[in-house]
Order: sequence, then C-alpha cells, then structure tokens
Amino acid sequence: MVAANAVPVEFLHGIGQHPSVWDAVAGRLPEWADPAISTIPSLSAPAHEPFSLDVAARWAAADLIDRSEDDAVVVGLSLGAQIAVRLAALEPGLVRALVLSAPVARPPKLLMRMQRAVLGALPARMVTAPSVREGGTGLSKADMLRVLDVVAEIDLRDELRRLEVPALVVVGGDDRASRRLSAEVAELIPDAELQVVPGVGHEWNRTHPERFAAAIAEWVERRGLA
Repeated sequence: MVAANAVPVEFLHGIGQHPSVWDAVAGRLPEWADPAISTIPSLSAPAHEPFSLDVAARWAAADLIDRSEDDAVVVGLSLGAQIAVRLAALEPGLVRALVLSAPVARPPKLLMRMQRAVLGALPARMVTAPSVREGGTGLSKADMLRVLDVVAEIDLRDELRRLEVPALVVVGGDDRASRRLSAEVAELIPDAELQVVPGVGHEWNRTHPERFAAAIAEWVERRGLA
C-alpha cells in the first residue's frame, strides 16, 4: 500500500538493460516512496522509431503525468541518467530531484569510436542483448549500434548548468571509466552532491540493489525531499 503523500520515484534504465533491472531497488525503498519504472521503447525492445534523447524523455514524462500529479525523484543509470537530465530540462515541473548514476555530460569521442568499433567487429550473437524472457531487452546488434551513434553526439553541459533541482550523482568505486565523467557532471550542476560508492561497478543497481536503494533513501531524507 502506498503511503499518503508518497513521493513518486521514477526509474530509467540504460542501453542493454531491461526495465525490470530496477525491480529489486524499487522494492527496497522506504514507505514514503511510490516507485515506478519507465519503459523506453527504443531501449527496451526492438523499435521502428530510432532512439532519440528527446523522445525518450517525453516517454518518461508521459509516464509521470499518467500516474501522479506530484513532481518526482527521477533515478537513471548511464544512458538513463542522460534521459533524466533531458527530462528535467524539457519538463522541469515534473521533477523534484535527480539521482544520476554514472552520468556523462558529453561522451568522449575517442572512447565512443573505440566502443563502436569493438561492437561492430563482434559477431551479432555476442552483441545482441538477451531476450526479454531472459531478462534482457531483445535489442539487435544494429539497434544497439544505432543507439550508440546517437549517444556519441549528446552534449548536456548547458542543460546541466541550468538545472534548478538538486541532484545526487553516484558512481561505483570500481567503475573506473565513469568516475571522472561523473565528477564532471556533478561539477556542472549548481546543486549536486557526488558520492563514490566503494566496492561496486557500473551496473550496481543490478548487483547491489540494497545499497542503491539505501543511497537514494538517505539522500532524499537528508535533503528533506520526502
């Protein structure tokens, strides 16, 4: 049962993750939370429409509008964090606060080219995400490469500087590739706190859901957002 005056908490997944990856985190939040998990069609299943950050943010906004009149704490990991930032920029009235895990303001061009080259060279069976039945997204190699091409051109620096909501930026201590990039995001946001979480990697929402939920709850309560 959802508590009176519950705070909507919206979860956004990244590329290659099925929305259900957030189930264990959502289930461990305190009673003040009213959690829901957005399904971004072009990230969670093969889609005819190509991926766009604006379209993904609009899908998340529609979810929020459908389920609550209150503004939400929006939680995203990796590409999901970038979608959360765009959502806050496009629809600031829907967002109470952001929790951004391993976010990137502007993906390093060299890193993106290397990642795409590696994925492009691998056999499709090694790149294609597991089926939905297996807990994956069912995205094909071509789907994933198209999303990477869009991600490579993203630049959120101006949007981050203009954010008017508080943000918790978290990154796994073992996620070496994301630590510096996450710190840059925290520096750009006017009201941001950076937490480096020891002993966890990039997808710690999957591997350590109890710690992820605790990080959200502690920060939201400390900031008086619930």
